[in-house]
Amino acid sequence: MSIDKIAIIAVTERGRNLAIQLNHKLEGTIFVPEKYKNEKSKALKPNFGEGLRKLFSEYQALICIMATGIVVRTLAPVIQDKLSDPAVLVMDEHGEFIISLLSGHIGGANELTEEIALITNGVAVITTATDRANVAAIDNIAKAINGYLPDFKATTKRINGLLAAGKEVGLYVDEPLTIDRRGFTEKPVSPQIYISTKKQIPATNVEQIQLIPKLYVLGVGCRKGISNETIDLAFQHFCEQENIHPRAFSEIHSISIKEQEPAIQHLAAKWEMQFIVHTAEKLQTVAEKYPTSEFVKKAVKVGNVALSAADIGSNGNVISTRYAENGVTFAAGKLTNNNNEVAK
Repeated sequence: MSIDKIAIIAVTERGRNLAIQLNHKLEGTIFVPEKYKNEKSKALKPNFGEGLRKLFSEYQALICIMATGIVVRTLAPVIQDKLSDPAVLVMDEHGEFIISLLSGHIGGANELTEEIALITNGVAVITTATDRANVAAIDNIAKAINGYLPDFKATTKRINGLLAAGKEVGLYVDEPLTIDRRGFTEKPVSPQIYISTKKQIPATNVEQIQLIPKLYVLGVGCRKGISNETIDLAFQHFCEQENIHPRAFSEIHSISIKEQEPAIQHLAAKWEMQFIVHTAEKLQTVAEKYPTSEFVKKAVKVGNVALSAADIGSNGNVISTRYAENGVTFAAGKLTNNNNEVAK
């Protein structure tokens, strides 16, 4: 289970006792009305409705031991989007039926529902169409491989609808990744989900939707005060040279003195990469593995920034040479795949 922050909410004494039993396995936080609070639970404040809505914004999953109608009516004002809403489950106070109510795939409610059903020996009630049809959901696949799927909502709705209806959807994977292929065909049919980190994929008559696993990290060094346009153009050329899609980078790594560099912050935000910095001392631990510049070493106390940062970010799996353009340097490292092996 990948959900770390779980709230278990009960409204009766029996429900609270079930919550305590669940919590031996789930390690969440139990919330109940003030009159049922004990040493293993906290009070919902300032009242049930406001308290539950507050938990909705603070936790990754809400397990509600109460009637479905109460949960729906209480949370209706704060429900926004399945991409951002937490997982919400409803279950009876005997643990007999566990219902995946909100964010079944992206939020992980379906997975958590099945886990709880095993704990209580209850019945998991999951109504998402792909699960009922026993086919893989494209949003689940994207989540499993940390992948970027263009026009996510519309694409997910379309592809999952086709799969649930028993229609053919192609799947091609050019990375050594373990993918749930249920319901897909390897035949070159339209539409085809094409899983690849490459910027250029082979042309075909088949309608291709590229799902891009975020398997790379980007090491970056730059001159102070470079423009957003300069770093954008350099990154475009670097991606073309290495044939790596810009969306395939999950992180930018650089030196600590560049933490507030506007151009790097811009690049990270534009391509939705986490920006991570390292001290010169840390970069120096790997810098000697790569060509160094005395000028750079004098300026920032380490002989290269992009390559050393890519090395740290990828645990030593740097896959490119240093790229330099107009005061910007880049290097790429590759992360491990979902088999915990280096993705070749």
